[in-house]
Amino acid sequence: MDASEIYQAQAAPDDIETFLETRANAVLGTINASGSVHLAFMIFLFEDGKMYFETSSTTVKARNIAARPQASFAVDGPGFMAMAEGTARLIEGDAANEINTRLRAKYLTAEAAATVGRAWSDIDDVCIEITPLRWRSWSNAKFGQFSMDAADGLPTSDWWKG
Repeated sequence: MDASEIYQAQAAPDDIETFLETRANAVLGTINASGSVHLAFMIFLFEDGKMYFETSSTTVKARNIAARPQASFAVDGPGFMAMAEGTARLIEGDAANEINTRLRAKYLTAEAAATVGRAWSDIDDVCIEITPLRWRSWSNAKFGQFSMDAADGLPTSDWWKG
């Protein structure tokens, strides 16, 4: 097996979509005025092929989207990673509140949504929507098999320093 076969292995689109339904974190990347990338770990909602992130209009990420409406995100799933880049926009008002409420319901218990979620709605007045234009992914299945073969029976628990 050669390096290109290992490092160009892609995750199955169905695996990515299934993972995006879980309560995971994503890394959101927006573009600063300097051209550098601003990164933030975020909870998210993936609906109808679009990614949503709750935030405040006062945050760097929201200001970046307002000024430069493009963004990327990455997720690290079981046995793969996936990322997408695309166009972004800020959703405000009632529409933002509706999406943010659905996003919170994905992660928070009903009791927490009624308390913590209500507090979040007081400060998180916008929602970032990303329409992915390009997806990239990597599956570690071939890399894992390559590594297991090279380990010559050494259990994975003995691979890493504690």
